[in-house]
Amino acid sequence: MFDPTLNGVMAQVDAGKIVLPAMQRPFVWKEDRITKLMNSLLRGFPLGTALLWKTATMQRFRRFQRDVQPDAGITVDFDSDDSTERYLVLDGQQRLTSLFVAIAGTYDGKKLFVDVLSGVKGEKDAGDAYWDCRFLVEKEAKDLNAWPRPAGEKNGSAERAVFVKFQDLTRLAAAKAGVIATQRAAELGLDAAQTTHMTTSYLQGATVLASKTALQIHLIDEDAGEPMPIEEILEVFVRVNSGGLVLQKSDLLMSLLDLKWNDIQPELSRAVTEINALRPFNITRDDVLKSLLLAKGSETRFDRLVADRSRVEKLATDLPQLLPALQAAWKSMTLLLMDDCKITSERFFRGGHNSLLPFVLYFVANPAPSPAEKRRLVVAVYTTLMSGVFAGAEARMGAFVRKECVKGKPFPLDKLTRLVASHYGVSLLETLLSRHLDLTLNIAHGGITVDDNNAENLQRDHIFPRAMLEKQGMPPERTNHYANFHFLRGKGNLNKSDTAPHEWFKKPGDQPAYSDDDLKERLLTWDLLQPGKFGDMLRERSQKIHERALALFGMTSAEFDALFA
Repeated sequence: MFDPTLNGVMAQVDAGKIVLPAMQRPFVWKEDRITKLMNSLLRGFPLGTALLWKTATMQRFRRFQRDVQPDAGITVDFDSDDSTERYLVLDGQQRLTSLFVAIAGTYDGKKLFVDVLSGVKGEKDAGDAYWDCRFLVEKEAKDLNAWPRPAGEKNGSAERAVFVKFQDLTRLAAAKAGVIATQRAAELGLDAAQTTHMTTSYLQGATVLASKTALQIHLIDEDAGEPMPIEEILEVFVRVNSGGLVLQKSDLLMSLLDLKWNDIQPELSRAVTEINALRPFNITRDDVLKSLLLAKGSETRFDRLVADRSRVEKLATDLPQLLPALQAAWKSMTLLLMDDCKITSERFFRGGHNSLLPFVLYFVANPAPSPAEKRRLVVAVYTTLMSGVFAGAEARMGAFVRKECVKGKPFPLDKLTRLVASHYGVSLLETLLSRHLDLTLNIAHGGITVDDNNAENLQRDHIFPRAMLEKQGMPPERTNHYANFHFLRGKGNLNKSDTAPHEWFKKPGDQPAYSDDDLKERLLTWDLLQPGKFGDMLRERSQKIHERALALFGMTSAEFDALFA
């Protein structure tokens, strides 16, 4: 008989009776999501549902993580065993893992603590957190519990706190919880109101896992005489997860491929880790999967692929041997971006990584391009990213790869530029530069490093302020021309308003004044910042950006324009 209480569910998770099927993605919830879930549990709110598939048919599965290391990378290890009956989680993985970590494990090496003096019901919005739940090490909890507060303590609350391990609370016998709480309150010197509240908290913690209704469990009970086909289970999985946080159409495809290519998830995970190592990019599992499909000449739209099960089975047999070459091609592509294109941030991509796929497939067919060929690739990368020709155009991208990116031939730059010209009317370098401000400024700055963890730290800033130019009646196309922008780090432009550039660059808020070299790096001079010089600045800086772009591309203006003729 299945025990639907949280105690019963967690015991079966701990015993390996409730497990995760191979189709499930790794645990992704962060600390704040877990603590919010536990706050809801302590407040008596419903936690949602979990859908379990009871089966004795051999399936590939993995056990729940007890100790989550959020920055350790993704590791996926699977077991397969048909010796016993198990419950495979089709929906509710994030909630169940969060509960297991809070009740029996750790997050980032820390255990969950609850302030047993919190949880006071006051005039609060229903969304407010009544219970103070935190992942802490022992010393952190001890410091928070210190009373009275140490002299000079700035970060502590003015209210007294008593943080107790949630695991200790849940292990208390309900009959003894009140007595233990009263004794502990006396040891701490709590007043009568605090003692009453602490006793209530201990009783809540001791009984919360006995709930049968906090988490609704739904079972698909497989008849041992008529095992349910895995395809039907996969359909159920996708349907119940269609509104979930992390599930995508690619998950169903991965699950179908996994039926034949048993190591697909760990192998793709390792490939992604190696591709991104020492790179400022975030190439994903789906990017690599899509490149594998392209290399095989297959459809890349996941929703269409999953409808053809026989085709997917054939792909599962053919794709594994292609992975080493694709991994090497992705590495070559990211090196080209960094070393030759001077692109070092996700910020500069248009259309996500879809726009990179033609180049990855080119590197598969041509792994060692000459220096001259690399120059052509740089032009092609900027043309692709600036135009957005493959952004949201999966069929166009796939057709271009299959027809043009073939072995032994130069990259089809002429075909690409014709495609861009026909769709977007690009015929001159000026037109192309006007299509992607960030990438154009990247060229203007000679390549700029962006911290993608703090990307907002790099801001676009008008050189001649927009407010000033609008007052002068300047047309928007000139005010917002790329040559009137530069990249600015920090918050120096927040109070800029309509300060004239010759004044602002000398005193940019609380930042140091710009030097002659700083202006030179931005293709500016002090003379061009003077009042009445906007037209001269726009003309001269546009020309310098053109020259810097052509130097990066390794061609003359006439050669570039000829590409789009």
